[in-house]
Amino acid sequence: MSNPTTNREREEIHGDQVLDLMAALARAVLWPFRWRVLTILLMQIVSQVMLLASLVLPWQLLQVLMTGRSRIDGWVPGTESHGAKIAVLIVAAVLCFCAYALLKWLITKAIAQLSSLILGLLNKTRLVANHRLVGKRVLGIVIGALSSAVIALLFCLMIAFLHPLLALLAVACVLGLVMMVSFYYRFERVQTIQNTLQGNVLTVINISFALGFLIIVLDYLNGTMRPLLTLFILLLAMRQLMVASVNGLVNFLSIIKYFQQINMLLLPRSQQISFSLTTDFVQRFEQATLQQWLPSWLIESKYCVGDLEILQCRLLYGRSVAHVLVCETDSNGLPYYVLLKCYIAARENEALHETALLNEVGGYCHGAVSQSAMPTVPVLRASGQLPWCHFVLVEIGDKPPQWKNSEERKPWMNELRQCLCHVPLPNHLITQYTATFASLPERMKKVAASHFAYLTQQDRQSFQVERFMQLWPFMIAEVERVPQCLTVQNPSSARMAVIDNHMLLLDWQGWVYDTLGAHWPLSAKLQAEILEVINSQWESADSQQPWHGFDSPTQAANCVALAARAHEFCQRCHLHNDSGALNMMSGLIKAYEVITLADEQNSPVKSAVEY
Repeated sequence: MSNPTTNREREEIHGDQVLDLMAALARAVLWPFRWRVLTILLMQIVSQVMLLASLVLPWQLLQVLMTGRSRIDGWVPGTESHGAKIAVLIVAAVLCFCAYALLKWLITKAIAQLSSLILGLLNKTRLVANHRLVGKRVLGIVIGALSSAVIALLFCLMIAFLHPLLALLAVACVLGLVMMVSFYYRFERVQTIQNTLQGNVLTVINISFALGFLIIVLDYLNGTMRPLLTLFILLLAMRQLMVASVNGLVNFLSIIKYFQQINMLLLPRSQQISFSLTTDFVQRFEQATLQQWLPSWLIESKYCVGDLEILQCRLLYGRSVAHVLVCETDSNGLPYYVLLKCYIAARENEALHETALLNEVGGYCHGAVSQSAMPTVPVLRASGQLPWCHFVLVEIGDKPPQWKNSEERKPWMNELRQCLCHVPLPNHLITQYTATFASLPERMKKVAASHFAYLTQQDRQSFQVERFMQLWPFMIAEVERVPQCLTVQNPSSARMAVIDNHMLLLDWQGWVYDTLGAHWPLSAKLQAEILEVINSQWESADSQQPWHGFDSPTQAANCVALAARAHEFCQRCHLHNDSGALNMMSGLIKAYEVITLADEQNSPVKSAVEY
């Protein structure tokens, strides 16, 4: 294992890398748009001033009601009467609050416009719609962190001008908060620290209030008590300072969490920051470190016996999942291969899903004709939890696997889908999934006409919105006819290996139980791919039962193709990608018309046979 000195050195490297990232962001992203960024920051400052004024003015209104005097006496002409003072204070408070609300809206709009401008000028060939959403979110986080820092500095200066000792205390509170986050910081626990900060904002504010009142008591004892209005402003400034500090820390942690996305989406390749070997999880899978702990742990835990050799180690999914292929040699010198998969704590649910599935279907052989056939689904040997990860250990067999990359997996997609349709999923796992995740028909029923109510009449006609919403319930009924089966959320990225031209599925953490075709990628070959899979089932008497409501494989394939399009449509509606959803309406209408046309052609044949 790594010694403490090495860990400390690497933690310093983490800090240097984060500082380098911030510098690169300022240099490559914010500086070319510095005037826009400065405008947003000034608007943030003015909005905070308006908020403070909208809170202070009611205090003055209360003072007028109680004493008949206020701080505005002599400032505004024509406010000698009691009623005039009240009217002026009410109008000023309302205007300040309205100005604050308007500025917050303008700031949000300005950040969105800046994000669109920056992303539009980036020379990124892979910046598709989904990447743009991530890019806007990341840019919002970066500008939010900068704004929080400026606001915290503003209120700190205000407190220092009114009460230097209280300002010193406020700075100490902020530094103490930063030191606590730094002390508990681990890259794998960023989300946990963020949740803790956001869940304890009131506690932080209350502690700062208590310390602030202590300073006020000391002032009172020393005879240097400030006026009540000044004390009220100081406490409000103290509150806003602590809130801005917490928000700044949360946004700063989000920058670390989205490190790779910032690198890929916002920074030119020449200025991207290397973030390798940054986590304790990754450090354990270095070649030298892995040899120190893995073989001895497998033997001591009695998961493996005999001589062990680590053949390969791969870090996947943003270096949050590790695959280690181990060769186990028995006393006769015969090799046997096992695969250890380790998940970081944030992926606990995926490890538990995979374990639950393999406990039920481990060792399943697709298309097996004898008991000696190789399993398509690996056998689960062990699973559990270590202090730093969750692990799953599966048996590969007595022959080494050959990994397939994304391009090499494409010819195996139909066999993968056929295998998933045949895996005998137990009823309790089906019930567990359907109780947790909505099926495709349930997701379709949530799409209502009101989702597109904002469109003009001309747009509604051009996209055939009325006709689409009239046909939508009938489309749902057709999709409900399609049988459900086991599938994976992204079949094209399902990792697999080949042993003697036999497919072995490796990653099961993304398994779902849903309508066939729901997670089928749309392409020009969609209909042919679906028909090939259904034909293979149609010829089998064992698997024909789910298709008893269809007259032919072609009719079933049409409904499955409709389900694939409906799934993508619901996804785009859920992500508020309305332009993509609207462009899919005509395709969905045509897919449904193909089904109804086929039914009309088959109905005379049915009547003749019955007669």
